Amino acid sequence: MPSINPAQKPVQYAIDYRGPEEDQLTFVFVGIDSDTIREVFQWLIAGGNIANGFLLKDEHAPLYRHGKYFWRVSAQMDCPNYAFASVDDMCLLIESRLHTIGRAAKRLPNYNKLLNV
Repeated sequence: MPSINPAQKPVQYAIDYRGPEEDQLTFVFVGIDSDTIREVFQWLIAGGNIANGFLLKDEHAPLYRHGKYFWRVSAQMDCPNYAFASVDDMCLLIESRLHTIGRAAKRLPNYNKLLNV
């Protein structure tokens, strides 16, 4: 199991509800590549109990620091099963999987905090 590098910044993520009726659960990540998030979500829905599938998107973040624009990765859950796992349980599973991979995760209280609005 890889150890977490303390010099490496933790992955920041927030929960957002999107769609016309704001009913689509979406996890938005900053500071990690989409391949790692794909691996995490494939592990998360492997049994088929938590969700039917997921959709990954690379989004352009409005953050501009040190002369660079930042990218964020959104993972939209397809038909999440809240009776099997609540949103807090899903967050705990995502954080534990990222920890196993060797990345620390930090959940932000809301989506606006992630965008620094």
